[in-house]
Amino acid sequence: MNFPALKNKIYFDTARSGLMYDELLNWRNSHENHYLKEGSQFRLNDEELLNETRLEINKFFNSPKSRTFLIQNFSIGLSKLLNSLKSNQSVMIIKDDYSSIIDQVRCSGLPYFFIENTFDLELQILNEIKKKLPDVLIFSIVQHIDGTLVDLDFIKKIKNEFPEILIIADGTQFCGTKFFDFKNSDIDILISSGYKWMLGGYGNGFISINPSCSSNYFKMDINSYNLSLIFEPGHLDTLSFGSLLFSLKTISNYGIKNIENDINKLSNYAKSSFENKELLNLKVVKREKHSNIFNIEGNDSFHKHLVKNKIICSKRGNGIRFSFNFYNTISEIDDLLSIL
Repeated sequence: MNFPALKNKIYFDTARSGLMYDELLNWRNSHENHYLKEGSQFRLNDEELLNETRLEINKFFNSPKSRTFLIQNFSIGLSKLLNSLKSNQSVMIIKDDYSSIIDQVRCSGLPYFFIENTFDLELQILNEIKKKLPDVLIFSIVQHIDGTLVDLDFIKKIKNEFPEILIIADGTQFCGTKFFDFKNSDIDILISSGYKWMLGGYGNGFISINPSCSSNYFKMDINSYNLSLIFEPGHLDTLSFGSLLFSLKTISNYGIKNIENDINKLSNYAKSSFENKELLNLKVVKREKHSNIFNIEGNDSFHKHLVKNKIICSKRGNGIRFSFNFYNTISEIDDLLSIL
């Protein structure tokens, strides 16, 4: 994969947007040129491409067949999902989690409550479930502001101890960074946009529902037909979902475990270096495992200073967020450290 955006700059901002690469651009140009020349005829076989995209998602994440649906982005998928739940379902969400989770839960009219987003996040989740017995838990596997990685083995423990709770996970900052076996994760519903770590560009994502997920939470029987009416009404954009298909195949050819190993090396090096310079929040330092996203204290002027020095990153929360992907290098992290 060749990424022109990496030329003459250091890109630590995949958590905001994954990069376009030459091979994907060539496919997109070919697709649009077909539309240009053929008009309506270019969609004669559109369902073949869309179904291939669903199957590739299933293969990539070991998701269940006939239970994966294409959505334009995470927020739309979650909104449709929440609107299909029975109105008496209580929802537990994490304070300072992805704003769209919080906004969509508030808009749904479902009763909800927050838990504290502290260094012992998993313990907070467990204690509040015991106290308040929510029907639904919604969380981001990787917290978008500081990169806190929720322990997925802990989620198995929750599901084992409280099998009736519906577990909905946002994988937008996680999917494409590690090998992930969804079917055996004990997560009931996984939702993700595809424009970050899956490098699919904008306008695509997916929702996968485990076969074990009960219809008891929903207003209707959650068979494949009803779910397709909820999540896939109207036409689907073959450019957007074809881009996701192309990138998932490309990533698979590169090797998701190779990507995971590359990212782990970068993340471990960054975490150790940031800790040595006392740049990390104590919450992150006290956790045993962390993701590939970090937040360091810094104001707007310092963020502008970094961008001026061609280090691309994002202002998030009270600090500056850096995110590392397989196309980054240790030497780039050293360049960042020299400025910090």
